[in-house]
Amino acid sequence: MRSCLSAVCRYEFRMQIRKRSLWISTIGLAALITVAQGDRGPRHLPAGTDAAVVMGSWALLFSMLLPIGFGMVLADRLVRDHRIGIASLLAGLPARTGALVAGKYAGSVAATAVPGLLVLCVAAAGEFVHRGDPALFGWAFAAFAVVLLPGLAFVAAFALVCPLVISAPLFRVLFAGYWFWGNMLGPDYLPSLTGTLLTPIGDYPASWLIGERALYAGEPGWLSFLRPEPGGGAALLSVALLIALAALPLAFAGPLTARRTSS
Repeated sequence: MRSCLSAVCRYEFRMQIRKRSLWISTIGLAALITVAQGDRGPRHLPAGTDAAVVMGSWALLFSMLLPIGFGMVLADRLVRDHRIGIASLLAGLPARTGALVAGKYAGSVAATAVPGLLVLCVAAAGEFVHRGDPALFGWAFAAFAVVLLPGLAFVAAFALVCPLVISAPLFRVLFAGYWFWGNMLGPDYLPSLTGTLLTPIGDYPASWLIGERALYAGEPGWLSFLRPEPGGGAALLSVALLIALAALPLAFAGPLTARRTSS
């Protein structure tokens, strides 16, 4: 079973990493948010700013839009397997459906993580030209791991599984609406998950790296018990909760996939 899981993971990674839509959406959204920030972005932080603050700011900036592209690209992944008959072939492998879904999930997350990490490394290289601090590269990896990657794992789980219940186009519409409501709409406007430990945009880990409130983390609002003061403990709890939430749709992926295959 382990060999089948590994094979599915490798196949999924190779398939996803070659998709032009993944690279075009990642590069396009990264360029868009960088330009849109203007002189408010991390490019204009004062000289001598700590490398952790610089790369934490870049990671938060990219996490505002990049997960939208990741979710759109992955939304039809399992549905497409059923449409073209791959799901029936995979069902003949000596492994449980849940294990096959886990392999697809791991491969998809790994593949979508590559362009996300690369754009952050490109930002680190650009900052290195002006700041000359080699620590920028180490903090780029750290910022990616705690700010971008948990949100990507969260988004990928729902993007893979939800279209098995609703159509992929409908999921994309609902996901885009959720992203802006639950991550970037200030809690003062209407009840929102923005600023809570459950926001996959990563503002709690980014606030820990930056040393101050990065976006809306901890601001008063709906579900106040999910809005502790930003800090290392809150950042770790936010990452753990996002990973736990990602496991919820994956728990239903096996039965949903098996039912579609048999129908």
